[in-house]
Amino acid sequence: MIRSYRKTDLEEMVRIWYEASVIAHFFIPASFWASQKNAMKEKYLPLAENFIFEDEGKIAGFISLVGEHVCALFVVPEMQGQGIGTALLEYAKTLKGRLSLKVYRENKSAFHFYEKCGFVATGEEVDEYTSCVQILMEWE
Repeated sequence: MIRSYRKTDLEEMVRIWYEASVIAHFFIPASFWASQKNAMKEKYLPLAENFIFEDEGKIAGFISLVGEHVCALFVVPEMQGQGIGTALLEYAKTLKGRLSLKVYRENKSAFHFYEKCGFVATGEEVDEYTSCVQILMEWE
């Protein structure tokens, strides 16, 4: 079930974001992600439009949007590959009509996931925080 975010979800969302980030972004030191926890909790997530995928009363994943931009899409690591990310993206597509996002070039599995979901690469840029290359992607 996909539902709107509640403030009580915040701690669990940050935990999922951190655990999934460390695994997916193996090319960035875990200490970087740890240093971003407070910013995620106090700044980034509260400013976004967040939707939760709930499974048996527990948060299995979430998507964060600012306008038509996907700022975050994270699924509990042990639940990845079960269609949760796809369901959240499809929900966002019906809500917004078009979407854009950035994905690290070295995160090949996420890049291929977004391609499978109909996104196309439109350019690249260097992330100012990590100095890693991000691929800009769009879906219309």
